[in-house]
Amino acid sequence: MMKDRRNNNPVSFFEQLVARLVEKFLPKNNFIVFGPGELTKLWEEIEAMEPKMAVIEADKVVDVVLKRAGVPGETMAERLRKVQKQVQRPIYSGMWEAHKMRNRLVHEVGHNNGLGNYHDLLWKMKKFLISLGAFKNE
Repeated sequence: MMKDRRNNNPVSFFEQLVARLVEKFLPKNNFIVFGPGELTKLWEEIEAMEPKMAVIEADKVVDVVLKRAGVPGETMAERLRKVQKQVQRPIYSGMWEAHKMRNRLVHEVGHNNGLGNYHDLLWKMKKFLISLGAFKNE
């Protein structure tokens, strides 16, 4: 038996091979989960909101896309980790930055620091969705 270096669990060579084949040959998640034009309309509504609500709602939309696309995970953070390799590192990092800001806005009393750049946060989330192909139907 070989050991998976990421979490030190024993994994057989056969299991590793099957996992690689599944990843390579099965189609990736389809992230087009809204009807034609719906995601663009929704995003325009988000961009018209006040900054705090816009960041929170945009984060919700990203999570809805991941859920509807069938990305597994109990939390949004787990779902984000599952699609990490499907987007470029800077885009993924930007999405994490935006998600962490959303968490601070929701969980920390009076937290509004960093909202001066909320357009940048919204763009990072939108770019993440674009990278996944969620806007291809628009």
